[in-house]
Amino acid sequence: MNVAILGAGSIGSLIAAKISNHGDGNLLVHARGEHGSVIALNGIKIQGEEELSVSNDRMIVSLDEVGLYQGLDGKIDYLLITSKANDVERMINKSRDLLHADSKVLCLSNGLGHVEKCIEFFGPQRVFSASISHGAWRPEPGIIEWAGKGVISIGKFSDGPGLNEAEELIQLLSNCDLNPQWVEDGKSLIWSKVLLNIAINPIAALIGCKNGNLLQTELFELCSSVMVEGANVARQEGVKLPTNEELISKLFQVIEATSNNYCSMLQDIKKGRDTEIKFLNLAIVQRGERYGLSTPKNHLLSELIKSINLSNV
Repeated sequence: MNVAILGAGSIGSLIAAKISNHGDGNLLVHARGEHGSVIALNGIKIQGEEELSVSNDRMIVSLDEVGLYQGLDGKIDYLLITSKANDVERMINKSRDLLHADSKVLCLSNGLGHVEKCIEFFGPQRVFSASISHGAWRPEPGIIEWAGKGVISIGKFSDGPGLNEAEELIQLLSNCDLNPQWVEDGKSLIWSKVLLNIAINPIAALIGCKNGNLLQTELFELCSSVMVEGANVARQEGVKLPTNEELISKLFQVIEATSNNYCSMLQDIKKGRDTEIKFLNLAIVQRGERYGLSTPKNHLLSELIKSINLSNV
């Protein structure tokens, strides 16, 4: 089985390192910047939940600055897009020639709208819904801190492929100890991850703290209320969700499980990069406006993060 991981930052590199240790086919890893260069020269080192060093000869590393490796064109069975939300469309456009008629695509990037973009480009018969809750961040290029074990959820989105088409990938991810799970309702799957992201990422980013700090009573109440605003919007879109109490319980569990993780939005701000706010809290605000729903906390967080983005320009 040939796998391509495009946009290999912290999460993509974690998956790449684990697959390279267990897969029996080709693994293409597309990355950029100093992190990509270090991977190409020295491979990937994982620390935290597991200590693992993978040499560069266990994968084919493709650098964004040079161009996507073409030696596996038409041979990739599973394409995983793990880039920042702002880069998803560019990764989609790059990957057209990698796929064959039966290839399948998963986008693990944060935010709303990515599955629809993939379907528009690749066709509904190729695209799974997917999300990831493992915590990972980069203390330095080429090194990934696996800060909390989670799951990789794969699901059926609308008329897309089902469990039978996902079984080979699920088995591989299971062998890699990445805890894959199948979810029949792919739309709820995406929204469930988004609700966690909107509740955790901007608040942790603004405070500059690890996720675990958000378990303080007043901060957790704020996180919970942000999540509930998003859930109200999701239900207007016909998404089937648990009760608010169950959602908040899940939020507590995820923050606890990733308590040592620095969320991706905080990492982006520290490195002067654009955040994913327009695909998260701002997307909630915009969709809420369609239904006449007020989302004041999401609106405030969006404006605060946007102001930081502008100050980094």
